[in-house]
This record gives sequence, structure tokens and C-alpha cells, in this order.
Amino acid sequence: MLDGGWRVLNGQRPDVDFSPGIGIVTPLIMAAGLKLAHNSVNGVAYGSALVGAFVGLVGYAIGRKRMPWIPATLISLFLALIAIAPYPLGLPPNILSHAMVYNRYGYAMLGAVVLEVFQRQSGPSAKLQPGAVATGILSAILLFGKPSYGMVALVFAGYSVLLDPRKRWRLIGIVLGLVVGSAALMAWLRFDFAAVWNDVSLQAAAKGSGANPWGIGTAMVKGLRDILWPALLAVFVVVIRSRLQPLVSVVLVLIGGSLLLATNAQADGFPLNAVFAIILAEQGRLAAKEFGAGNAARFLRADTVILLVALLCFAPPFLGSASGLVYAMVKSRENPPESEVPRIHAAPLAGLLFYDVPDALESDRRSSGRVYVEYLNDGIHLIRSVSTPEETIYTLDMTNPFSYALERRPAHGGASCMSLNHHFSDKHKPSPEWLFGAADIVMVPKRPAAAEQDTTALMRNYLPSIQAQYVLCAQTEWWQLYKRPSHLEGCAGVR
Repeated sequence: MLDGGWRVLNGQRPDVDFSPGIGIVTPLIMAAGLKLAHNSVNGVAYGSALVGAFVGLVGYAIGRKRMPWIPATLISLFLALIAIAPYPLGLPPNILSHAMVYNRYGYAMLGAVVLEVFQRQSGPSAKLQPGAVATGILSAILLFGKPSYGMVALVFAGYSVLLDPRKRWRLIGIVLGLVVGSAALMAWLRFDFAAVWNDVSLQAAAKGSGANPWGIGTAMVKGLRDILWPALLAVFVVVIRSRLQPLVSVVLVLIGGSLLLATNAQADGFPLNAVFAIILAEQGRLAAKEFGAGNAARFLRADTVILLVALLCFAPPFLGSASGLVYAMVKSRENPPESEVPRIHAAPLAGLLFYDVPDALESDRRSSGRVYVEYLNDGIHLIRSVSTPEETIYTLDMTNPFSYALERRPAHGGASCMSLNHHFSDKHKPSPEWLFGAADIVMVPKRPAAAEQDTTALMRNYLPSIQAQYVLCAQTEWWQLYKRPSHLEGCAGVR
């Protein structure tokens, strides 16, 4: 994320000048955060705060036109919390990390689409509803942010067109928003459709190489467990109002959430269900009022049951995100000594804390705690000892931390993230020329931070090209530093 944001601040455009790995929207958000944070690592949190404010305001604006202020406020707060809670979805709230924050952004924006699509707006007919335009704009942002979220948003939007008696105007509104949002993002990329298509199709092919049907099946099973309470609310609404729409909506939300879980590197979690539960609770409340007309006691009993069922679905993810945010705020007040939490020896990253997790998997220990700090510090010292600030750097690992850490101009090309069967495969991969061909220095780790399968695949596919095009300049226990044959200044004993 930091590499992508740093590249944007240095005038590069995702998909056109480098492969972002996570769509073009997240690097833009990170660039805005870094700008506000004066290039410090706090820019990640600033970026999340911007997204949280945006989805919270959009969610409230949409919800307030469709329901009373209390449920509208709950949904808007929840959408904001999804975006800003600083721990990975599917993990306990005390596992603080910004890993996969782009999934949080995706769920937060998709939650606003769910609200607009599945909670129909009452009142007089309008030829063009702002909500439909908002759904189109959000769908465009999601498509350019992470296409899987955008595709789910478009399916939801298409379903809403079929339900709305003003189909033509709703369709026009969604298409208008989609075109406006897409045009704004493509204008930033100078309408280089070929570059966007090439990068997206390469990643889609790489993901297809590692597709696992069992993963989708497992996600569906987990989804069935999580959707039970919203399904119960939907059944209540169906029985009272004799409409099947709520049950169809349940099926769509189940399929959408399961597909996202299966295609994300996410352990668990269905945040959309909490938004959907509030929507169904409001529909159920109105249905209970109709059911209990003329009998206050019957209405109050039904209303109470509906609220309890909705809370069973809404409260756990809401409180989880809220507690994670509070826990992070408390931890941020601490200033542990370096003997407990070692620091990275580069100004932009000096405020970032990596804690040891004794019971973590081997792949996680490589990229956190003392191991990762030593990995970074050793590389930083080696680069500083044999190169000038003008020389650009690429790293043959999952990520390239050194351009941002040393505040150097990033090389053209390359990728912000390289994970097997997500961003490349043995068959579908960026060329060596695109990946590191423009860099003055290529860092090859002896003890990589990536998981074993990613490391092995990177070395298998790219190390021979590095050794053929570059010269080994210097090495340490952690790193081999390669330079171009024409730029061997600083390389002792190398000709």
C-alpha cells in the first residue's frame, strides 16, 4: 500500500506505469493519506479515515431517505467502522494490522450499495433518483478498486432494476453514475484502456490458475451459517406481506458474500449481513405494525422479536470493529523501548511497530516482529552503503519496501505486490523487463519475507533473468544486491 501511494505521489499511474496488484483506487487513497501525513507511515490510517468519512456520509444520506434516523445512523456508523477498524477481517480485533485494508474499503462501499438497492425508497416517483446515480458511482469505484466487489455491486444493481416499477429511470441513473465514475478515474489514467485491460486480465488469469472450487463451497457453507438470522427476518416479512423479494435478496447477499470470501485472502466474515439485517429489521418492523394493527400488544411483541433477531446479526461485527478501533487507540498511546519492539532505521517507517507473535505461522513470522525489522534494516544499510540517492530500486519479494523507506524516486514498471496465483503464476506473469527492467538496483532476499510458495515461484520465474542482466554488487546475511553493469560505482571489487 505504501509503495503504491508513494508511486502515485511521484507522478506514476497504476496499471499504466506500474502494476498496483489491488486496483487503481487504493494507491490513490494511500497517496492522499501520505500527502496529509507528510509522507509518514500514518498516511495509511489517514487514507482509511478518508474512506470511513466518505462511506459514513454516503450511507447516512442514502439511509435517511429510506428509514428513521436511528437505523440510518447505525448503518452509517457501521460502514465507517468497516473502513477504519485496523485489523484484518476474519481475525480477532486485537490482531492489529493494516493487511488487506482494501477488502475493508470494498465491503464498506458495497454495504452502501446494499442499503440503496435492497431498501427501496418510498414517496413520490422521481424521474431520476440520486440513489441510483450513487449506486452507479460506487459500482465504478469498486470495479476499479477490486473488480470482484464491483461485479457483485453490478449484480445487486441489476436486480434492483428488475424490482423497480420505474425501471427505465433507475437504469438510466445507475448507468449515468457508472459512466461518470469510470470516466473520472480513466481521465486520471489518460484513458489508457489498453494498459488497464492488460493488467486486469493478467491478474484474472493468474487468479484463475489457482482457482479452487472447494474454496467457494467452503465459503458457501460458512455463509449459510451467517445468513440464518437475516433469513429468519426475511421469512417473517414474506409471511406478513406475501412477497418473495426479501428471500430472493437473502439468496443474492449470501452468494455475493460467499464469492467475496472465497476470492479474498480472508479467513472469515460476512460484513454485508449486518447491513442487510438492519434493512430487514426496518422492513419487519413495518410488517409487524401492519400485522398488529388494532392490537398494540401483538405489535409490541412482534417488534421486540424483530429487534432482538436483528441485534444478534448486527451487534457482533459492529462491536468487533468498534473494539478493534478502541484497542488500537489505546495501543497507540504506548511507546515501548526498542529492546521490546525494535525500530526500522528509516524516517518514514520509524513510527511503525512490529510485534513478535510467538504462536504465528512461519509465513507470518517472516513478515512481522523482529525478523521483518531486521530484514528491512539490513537491506536499508546495504543499499545506503553502495548506492546514491538517485538510483532506483526493485525487490524480488512480495513487496518492495525500499523506494518508500528511503524516499527514492520509484522505478518505472514493477508491481506493488507479487503473490502467487493472485498477481502472477508460472504461466501468466509480468515480463522481467516490466517487473525490474527499469530499476538500477534489484534486491534479492536470502531470507524472504513472503511465504515459501511465493518465494519459490518468484525465484523460479525471475532470478535467472536478474543474474543474466545485472551484476552481483554486494551481499549480506540477508540480501544480495544486484546492479546494472554500467552502474557499478560503490561495488568494491566488482568490475
